[in-house]
Parts: sequence; structure tokens; C-alpha cells
Amino acid sequence: MFDEESVLDQVTDVFWRQGYANTSVSDLAEATGVHKPSLYRVFGNKEEMFARVLHRYLDDRLEMFTSIISESGPGIDGIHAFLERLRQDLTSGAIPGGCLLVSSSTELCGSTPGFDGFGLAHRDGLRERVRVLIRRAEPTDPAAAGTDDVAAVTDRRTDLFVMFMLGLDVTIRGGADQDEIGRALDSMHATVETWRSCLP
Repeated sequence: MFDEESVLDQVTDVFWRQGYANTSVSDLAEATGVHKPSLYRVFGNKEEMFARVLHRYLDDRLEMFTSIISESGPGIDGIHAFLERLRQDLTSGAIPGGCLLVSSSTELCGSTPGFDGFGLAHRDGLRERVRVLIRRAEPTDPAAAGTDDVAAVTDRRTDLFVMFMLGLDVTIRGGADQDEIGRALDSMHATVETWRSCLP
């Protein structure tokens, strides 16, 4: 018997570092100390193990963003606070090698049946949460700006913010150092600050 969650943590780390294609079940057995027959019995084959890892990772990542957004507070200052929390996590090594879902999507999209949906679920979940963050910085009085206009602005800013976050993950996966990550975050801070002048 073994602790499934602990083993999944180790399996996740191997897939994260090596990618799906470059990881064998032998690699997973060596990293976890669990014999291959036991891994197969509990988690299924390599594809099934990876799907379980991604499901778990997606749930944890979206829950993390929900928590950070909740703690960031309202308004433009809340968006800045979110970016600083993101900076802290990215430069501390808490998110090694960028987002696992982003790297997996670029590796497997169109080549491995059954995995395309993870990337879409991640983008949709991220967009839903980021929209909450952005919406709290928009005018709440319909008289300040047309309701339709406010919604359109929120959607555009949400799309920009989500694309920034996904692009940052790809950049990190490509080996960006802390200075490059910091410059990207500083640029997004500057962009967000321009939104303040649009408030009534």
C-alpha cells in the first residue's frame, strides 16, 4: 500500500519536468519507488495516469486562482495585488517550468486523442476567474458608462489578461529567467495602470 496523493505529487513532478512523451512508466516507478505493476493497478496505463494528473492539476490551479483573486481586493489596486502575488509565486519556484496544462497542450494538441479538452477547460476556467478580477475594477454605475460598453471593455481586458498569463507560462517554459519574468509583469502593471484613467 502507498499514499496515492503523495505518489501523484511525484508523478506530476516527473511529467512536469520531462513532458509526456519523454516520460516512461519506468521513470515514474523509479521516481516514486512504486513498482510498475502497482502503478498500473492503481492508476492505469501511462495515458490514464497523465489524465488523472491533469484533472487534479486543473482543479488545484483554478482553486488557487480563485483564492488569490479573492484575497487581492477590488479595483485597479486589486489587479496590481494579483500581479504581485503572481510575481511572488513565479519567482519563488512555486510554479516550476510554467503551467503544466499550457506545456501539455502545446505538446499533445492534435497528436494525442482525449487531451485537447484539458487546454480548453483551463482557458475557460481561467477566463471565468480573471473576469471576476477585472469586473471589480470597472464602473458599477450604469450611468457612468453604458452597460453594454462596460461589459465589452471587461471582456476585452479579460481576454488580454488571460493571453498575457498564458503567454507568460510559455515564456517561462522556454527558460525565461527572473529578470525577464519581472519585465513582463512590470509591463502588465503599466498597462493595468492606464485603465485607472478610464474610470469615471
